[in-house]
Amino acid sequence: IDFQTASSSSGQALTRVQSAAAAGSKLIIGPATNKEVSQIISGAVDQRPPVLALVANNSSGGKNIWPLYGDAIDSALEGVGVAVAAKQKNIVVVHEAGFPAENLLRLREGIKLKGGNTLGFVPYPASGINLQAAFAKGQVVFAKANTIVLLGGGEAIGQVIDILAAGEFGRSIATAIATSLLPEEIYKRPSAQGLMVAIPSTADVPVIAERFKAKFGRAPSYDAAIGYDSIAIAAGLVRSGGADAITPENLTSNTGFRAATGLFRFRPDGRIERRMVVHRIENGSLKVIQEEGEGF
Repeated sequence: IDFQTASSSSGQALTRVQSAAAAGSKLIIGPATNKEVSQIISGAVDQRPPVLALVANNSSGGKNIWPLYGDAIDSALEGVGVAVAAKQKNIVVVHEAGFPAENLLRLREGIKLKGGNTLGFVPYPASGINLQAAFAKGQVVFAKANTIVLLGGGEAIGQVIDILAAGEFGRSIATAIATSLLPEEIYKRPSAQGLMVAIPSTADVPVIAERFKAKFGRAPSYDAAIGYDSIAIAAGLVRSGGADAITPENLTSNTGFRAATGLFRFRPDGRIERRMVVHRIENGSLKVIQEEGEGF
């Protein structure tokens, strides 16, 4: 395997991809910005090799380009799976105004696949101004729901949780699901106790920690583990089938990959599907209620 590195801020992503394709490269890892992913998608590259981009799921969309990070929608859907299994299937989604429409659509589709029913979406101002009025507009939807999904991690999310926990809206709601966007400082709020939160697994990161620390003098971050896993995918395919085994068909195997950052697979539609560990906030910290599982 030959490695060639380039800065993600160099603005040369498309040029690098074109050069790599011309040189016969089998896989490209990177870039790490949404802008450069868009450049690669729009650029004409003959016989472009598969690309594993160091970005989150909402940046996918190009042929044979997959993001390596899950996002808040993936996190929400892991919680939805737990709620649906508990017969809490009628779901209302509360989100910051301006939340990307494509992600709300992906959430709706994912809820349906999980066996849930999306009753509606209730937006709220990210500024936190007039939250009561915003939620009053969703009163009819709140009244029918038994599960709520809270999208957002900005300044207003604490107020949102306080208001909804007070019970004026959604008195029939039994299950509340936050996402990986939720800031850790919110865990201490009394109103946040009982919220479900799904986050990526880091249980297997210690597997690479000793070698990483010996080389770099520090413990690996989650980002470093993502980079390690991207190389491990390529190496594993080459070991099992030679250099020609790095193909879109093998990358999108239904069984997926288990690596330092947990269990994941690349879907034919250009997204990554990451299993996460579902927690409940109790006494200001996360308590595991469902592990990521053994497979898809």
